[in-house]
Amino acid sequence: MDLNGYFDPVSLDKPEFHLLPELYSFSRNISIHTPDNPIQQLDDYQLALIGLPQDHNAFIAGSKTAPDFIRGMLYQLKKINNNIKVYDLGNLKVTDNVNDSYFAIRDVTLELIEKNVIPFFIGGSQDLAFGVLLALEKQKGFQQILSIDPRLDFWSEKEEKMHSRNFLNYLLDDEKKEKFIFSNIAHQAYFVADDQFDIMEREYMESIRLGTIRNNPRLAEPLIRDSDFISIDMNVVRHSDAPGVTIPSPNGLFGDELCTLTRYGGLSEKVKVCGIYECDPTKDLNQQTSHLAAQSIWYFIDGLSHRVKENPAETPEHTKKFIITMNEADQDLIFHKSNLSERWWIEIPVKNPDTNSNFFVSCSYEDYQQACNHEIPDRWWRFLHRLGN
Repeated sequence: MDLNGYFDPVSLDKPEFHLLPELYSFSRNISIHTPDNPIQQLDDYQLALIGLPQDHNAFIAGSKTAPDFIRGMLYQLKKINNNIKVYDLGNLKVTDNVNDSYFAIRDVTLELIEKNVIPFFIGGSQDLAFGVLLALEKQKGFQQILSIDPRLDFWSEKEEKMHSRNFLNYLLDDEKKEKFIFSNIAHQAYFVADDQFDIMEREYMESIRLGTIRNNPRLAEPLIRDSDFISIDMNVVRHSDAPGVTIPSPNGLFGDELCTLTRYGGLSEKVKVCGIYECDPTKDLNQQTSHLAAQSIWYFIDGLSHRVKENPAETPEHTKKFIITMNEADQDLIFHKSNLSERWWIEIPVKNPDTNSNFFVSCSYEDYQQACNHEIPDRWWRFLHRLGN
């Protein structure tokens, strides 16, 4: 597959000043698709940056110019770990038909996943994540989709046009529910309708509200660790930290909290696609939002440089098993703790057809403590029902 046909090369104006000496900057230590340097082999790379200059189906337009603003700030940050090789593929070519973008994103995502390269999409409206869903639908086994979003981007009422506020309706189709598991982080209750909460409960989906994350960001880590695709809506950050978004709000995550969450994503050995959407440079202040998006990408890559294989399903030698008898569940709960990172997993008594062993679901130490107090962890119940259906 010749990726050059999918992308326009990177062409940026030189910054007025450099945040670091140019020799130590991010842009001097990655491969970049430019007019004089077409895309070469990607076999030795771990991550590919992809700009999405498209907002045709945005609920509110303004994000199509974001890729180069984010890229320009990212290029000035400190160079990445030498163990991680990054290729900036440029901006996806767009046409008047947004479906062309969806299918191009699908094709590129499949190509990169096959090469064990993580596609990281920057800019554009969040409905473009639909292209990633089309790609993951073709992957083997369950695919876990995580959005970091103040809203839930699906509706019980069908709408003729898909846009960035309803694109997740695709996951609610009966056939698709057999393929995807959806979770959300940092929703704000006043932005979510009752029937959306009802759908989440009925389908055993999980969403952690903003206040819970603010009190303990580590509670989000298990959801992130289990995800195949992380879709970030920059509207999740409060206006004072990110004014340049499509629907700014006075409440939301702090900037450093978003970077913490993206670093968790980089650390996860399961995450294979990520995207940051809904930046609007026309509303920004001194490129503050683009800078924050760039820093969150930097933290993802920093986490990626520290990834280790420790999932108990694949490397049981790195974990210690804990068995707790639960009379209420009429069976034992089995936890696994990594000796490398001290992260936790819980077994779900449902056979994984891909491994012929039980499913292992990421959890927190708090879940283990809850089980020790003879309380069934919510994640165990949700996945038991979801995987058992």
